[in-house]
Amino acid sequence: MKTAVEISETDAQEHHFKSVILLSKDFAPHESSVAEIDTAILKNDFGILIIKNSQDQTAEFSWQKNIISSNTESGYFKEIMNDLGVTVHHNEDSIAIINGGVKQFLTIHFMI
Repeated sequence: MKTAVEISETDAQEHHFKSVILLSKDFAPHESSVAEIDTAILKNDFGILIIKNSQDQTAEFSWQKNIISSNTESGYFKEIMNDLGVTVHHNEDSIAIINGGVKQFLTIHFMI
């Protein structure tokens, strides 16, 4: 049986998704870091934020687009799975990644 990560990687290969590395760094416990994200990318109907640590544990957040009015587009990252204890906050053209309670090296990918 495939894990969610293996399924996501297989889907990415089969559907030719583009993966962009937004951030890669050591995080102290409860440390936060901000990464810029292209708002034009976020207007797509689909995107997955994948966060991995050096032990291949992952957290996944899907981009959920919602339309407030006919002229305004917005959305948020919805947690799919989270083995890392991280939190993601989206604010217009950036995201804040807040680490859980352990020191770990995290790499943040956005797949579209």
